[in-house]
Amino acid sequence: MARLLRAGHPWVFRNAVQRPLALPEGAVVPVMDPDGYLIGHGLNEPEGAIALRMVSLAAEFEWNEDEMLARVRAAVRRRGTSVPSEACRLIHSEADGFPGLAVDRLGSHLLVYKYAKIAETYLDALVPILEQELKPTGIYLQDRIRGVTPDDRRPPAFHLAGKPAPPEIEVDEDGLKFLVDVTAPVSPGLFLDLREGRRLFEAWSRERSVCNLFSFTGAFGLRALRGGARSVTHVDAAARSHARCRQNLSASKMDPEAIEAITGDAFALLEKFRQRGRVWDLVIVDPPPFSNVKGSTFSALKDYGELMRAVSGVVGPGGLVLAISNAVRLGEEEFLLAVGEGVHAAGRAARLVGECGLPPDFPVPPAFIEGRYLKVKLLQFD
Repeated sequence: MARLLRAGHPWVFRNAVQRPLALPEGAVVPVMDPDGYLIGHGLNEPEGAIALRMVSLAAEFEWNEDEMLARVRAAVRRRGTSVPSEACRLIHSEADGFPGLAVDRLGSHLLVYKYAKIAETYLDALVPILEQELKPTGIYLQDRIRGVTPDDRRPPAFHLAGKPAPPEIEVDEDGLKFLVDVTAPVSPGLFLDLREGRRLFEAWSRERSVCNLFSFTGAFGLRALRGGARSVTHVDAAARSHARCRQNLSASKMDPEAIEAITGDAFALLEKFRQRGRVWDLVIVDPPPFSNVKGSTFSALKDYGELMRAVSGVVGPGGLVLAISNAVRLGEEEFLLAVGEGVHAAGRAARLVGECGLPPDFPVPPAFIEGRYLKVKLLQFD
């Protein structure tokens, strides 16, 4: 554990702590190795598998407003001009020195994500710093802690500071326009961490027929159209996702009816497509880590192989599949194994011809394997 921490891993797991910590949540705790040498300092987290979240490897450390201000400025400086100015991650949790918390810029508003309760211990001090340094129109907080309500449905994002946001904010990504809602309970409507995947997808779309499974608000479809795709089909369980896609097409000066929209369960539709002999040249597979649609449950951890088997039935000869997983618990090796098994079960063969991961505004410490949650793999079929 000491080696991992010194290499930059930000978590001390509870089973590695030799003595119970009778300290308040958020207390700064010196972290020592088994020989009694100081490793650094962490914030105490009384509950859960993580006992301490590292905040510094320095010999002397104080967790206060001055330190937070320096870290916010450093995070902004690191990003420079290499990321979109209207839609990007400004603070990426532990990598930028803020355990259990992230901050996105969406237009003139900021959206703060709380991933762990520990963030509550310093959030009140951080918000005025964000206002001072970034001068947003308003700031919202989205609670991403699992089970925040009895039925596990997340409430809308909470207004923290500044002016309330309008229902729709238009943001630019590489010249395309997307409407986002910073008050939404789960996603504002554009997954910023998939930016590199969208760029990769656009580059391979030219003169190909495209099927976008789990299409959500259609960001990949817009990329495909601009990339010169012959046709684009979207499949999603929610009709409202298709409606937002049409709005995004209009905002980007594209025909709002340029994409075929099909609503329904992906597994059932894939089987229907297979039976009818319908195939595409390029298929994107970007399922949620977990979903339950009309009693049909999908878990990326258990079901990705079966999904790839179904997808393989609608890929034309020599076709491509962009397979994506953002399930933290589904590691790289397990993901590739599930993909390969699914392709083989369908009687097909495929090869990995491209891949990408998180964009530069989502940095990860080298030793923090859990932080590299996003897997984007481009496969070419036989």
